Amino acid sequence: MKIAVCQLNFKIGDFENNYQKIIEAVHKNAQNADIIVFSELALSGYYPKDLIEQPGFIERQNYFLNKLIMASEHVNTAIIIGLIHSAPYARHKTKPFYNSLAFIHQGAIRYQYHKMRLPVYNIFDEARHFSPGEEAGYFHFKGLNLGFLICEDGWQTEGNTVCTQDPIALLQEKILDLVISIHGSPSNIGKQQERIAQFSSVAQKLKAPLIFCNQVGGNDELVFDGASFCLQADGQVMGSLAAFVEDCGIVTLENKSLVYTKLSPLKPLPDVALFYEQTQLGLKDYVEKCGFNSVVIGLSGGIDSALTCALATLALGADKVIALAMPSRYSSEHSISDAIALCEQLNIKLHIVSIEEEFKLACTQFTKHFNVSLKPLTEQNIQARIRGRILMQYSNQYGSLVLSTGNKSELSVGYTTLYGDMVGGLNIIGDLYKTEVYALSHYINEIHNHLIPHTIIEKEPSAELAPNQKDSDNLLPYEILDPILRLYLEGDLLPPQQKAAYHSQIASLSKESIQAVHRQVDLAEFKRKQAPPIIRIQRRAFGMGRQFPIAAKISSLNN
Repeated sequence: MKIAVCQLNFKIGDFENNYQKIIEAVHKNAQNADIIVFSELALSGYYPKDLIEQPGFIERQNYFLNKLIMASEHVNTAIIIGLIHSAPYARHKTKPFYNSLAFIHQGAIRYQYHKMRLPVYNIFDEARHFSPGEEAGYFHFKGLNLGFLICEDGWQTEGNTVCTQDPIALLQEKILDLVISIHGSPSNIGKQQERIAQFSSVAQKLKAPLIFCNQVGGNDELVFDGASFCLQADGQVMGSLAAFVEDCGIVTLENKSLVYTKLSPLKPLPDVALFYEQTQLGLKDYVEKCGFNSVVIGLSGGIDSALTCALATLALGADKVIALAMPSRYSSEHSISDAIALCEQLNIKLHIVSIEEEFKLACTQFTKHFNVSLKPLTEQNIQARIRGRILMQYSNQYGSLVLSTGNKSELSVGYTTLYGDMVGGLNIIGDLYKTEVYALSHYINEIHNHLIPHTIIEKEPSAELAPNQKDSDNLLPYEILDPILRLYLEGDLLPPQQKAAYHSQIASLSKESIQAVHRQVDLAEFKRKQAPPIIRIQRRAFGMGRQFPIAAKISSLNN
C-alpha cells in the first residue's frame, strides 16, 4: 500500500481555498497512492475557536466536504481528512461537535473517528467546543487493519485532557498493520524532538508503523511547522517532510513495515534555526492572511528593532518594509548612523522624523496645564508615545501593519511603555528573551552575510530616553535576568538538564533578588494584556499560553 502524506497551509474559515489546496493535492497524488492523508481540521484550518459556533460555519464546511466526497468518485484513492462533525446524539455529549477524522472513498464517507482526548492546557481549550469520542479508531481497508489517532490521542498528557476512554489502550487490543495520526501541532522550542520521542513510544506500544501528518503555516500567534514523519513499528524514524513549508511525500507499506519512502532524513532544527524559520513563516502568513500590503517599524538603532527589520525584510521582501527613525535630544549620533547603515544593507526605505519639537511642546504644555515639574519617567514615556502615535498615523495613512519590537525579557518585567514602544499589530520577537535576540542576530549574519551591522549588535542596550541611559541601570544583566525569567515563566515545562543549568546560572543570587524579578513580572501583567499578538516560540508564551489575572495577589515562589 502507498500512502501520500500532505502537510498544507490552511487559512482558518477559508473553506473554498482550503478545499482547493486539498483537491489539487488529491489530483496530484491519486495515481501514486492508495490513501492520501491530510491534517487535523484540514477543511476549517486549526484552530477555529468560537468561529465554530458562528451561524453557517458548519454548513459551509459541509458544503465543501460534500464536494470532496463527490470528487472522490472519480479517483480510486481514499482520502483521510480532519473536520468538524456535529454530535447531536453523543452519549457523553458535553458540546455539540466532535473533532473528527473522515475516511472518504469512491463517493462516500466509509468511516469516521472522533478524537478521544481533548487538550485543555497551555494554548489548547478544545473542550470548549468538542465532546470526546468514545470508540477506538479502527478500520479495515484493502486487506489492512488501520488504526487512527488525532493529535492529543497520542500525547497521553495526564490530567490535562477531557476524555472518556484511553485511545492507545483501546488500540492495543487490536492487531494493526499501520497507525495514521493527524495533527494540528504548533511549533515551539523542543517540539520536534518531543514528537519523535512520544510517537516512537506509541508505535512501539501499538506494534505497528506510524504516520504523523501535521499542519503547516501561521495562524495568529501560533505557527505550525509541518515536519510530518513516519516511523517503523520499533520506533525507528524512516523520514520526514520539510519543516515550515508545504510538502507532500509518499510512504510504501509492505508486511507491516515501511519499505520505501519518498521522504527526507529527519533533522530537527537547532533552537536558533527554529527561531528564524518560525518568525519568518509567522510574519509572512499573518501579513498575507490579514490582507496587509506592508509593515512599518520604529527603528531606534538598537538590536531589537534592527532584528525585527531584518526578519521582516527576509520574510516579506524589501519593498514591503518601511522603517521610521524618530530621534530626540537623547538619541545618540551612532544610533542614527546605525539605523541608516542597516536600511542600506536591507535596501529598505527609511524616514527620519525628529520628535524633538513635538517633545518640547508636549513637556511645556503638560507643565503649564498641571503646574508641575515633569517626573523623569513621564518625560521618558512622552517620547515613546509620540513615536507610537507617529507609527500608527503612518499605518492609518498607508495601510501598513505596525510591528512592535519588545523582546520577552522586557515584556516580562514591564520595561516597556504602553501606547509607546508597545504600539503595534504584531510582535515577532516578543517570545524571544534578550539573549536569544542576540543569538538570532548572529545567526542571521552567518547565513545572510552580515546583514545587521556589527556596531548594532555590539553596543550596550539602551532605551535612549534619558541622558546616558542604559538597560543595566534598571535591570539585571540579561545573562542573569533571562534564566530567572525562564524558570519563573516555564520552569515546570523545561527538560531537567536545562532547568538545572538555569538554576546554576543564578545560584549566586539571593532569594530576595530573584523574588524581586518575580514581582516585576506579576506587576507588569496589565501591560501585557494590552500588547499586540506575539508569535509563539517558547513552551509557554504570553497570551493564551499564560493566562493570569491583573487584579490579584500572586504569591511568587522559586521554581
